[in-house]
Amino acid sequence: MKRHQQLQPLSREHHNGLLASLLLKKGIAKDADVNTMTAFIADFWRNDLAVHFEKEETVLLPALRHTLFGEYLNRRLLEEHELLRSYIHDLQGKEPTVSLINAFAELLEQHIRFEERIFFPEAEKKLSEEQLKQLGEQLEDDEVSNCINYPLKFWE
Repeated sequence: MKRHQQLQPLSREHHNGLLASLLLKKGIAKDADVNTMTAFIADFWRNDLAVHFEKEETVLLPALRHTLFGEYLNRRLLEEHELLRSYIHDLQGKEPTVSLINAFAELLEQHIRFEERIFFPEAEKKLSEEQLKQLGEQLEDDEVSNCINYPLKFWE
């Protein structure tokens, strides 16, 4: 689905998130080292996902606050962000497991698909062109790091 130009920076970041999920699933299928995959997730969090969440929570959600946007959609977005953060916290603070890495990868993919298929299309309907323009000015297109460039190719 073609995303409104002003939301495209977030969609490009979503592409990298889907790729991260795919690489983790490939790594799990190849019985890759759990610590290597955990380091990959930590790197992805620092260089991509944390900033992406901040943009959605501090720019996109406030823009929707003054529309008739469904509160349940906002709540789901925030709950999934929090659960993904908790997975990252658990991976860094506990003995990482394949099960936890898989749960992270699965939720990341499902969350991105929710945003692209449900959340963003609904936001595009509710926001005026002027609101979208203002939003786009705040969502400058940061250089998206590509997780495929991670130096340890555990997925191969």
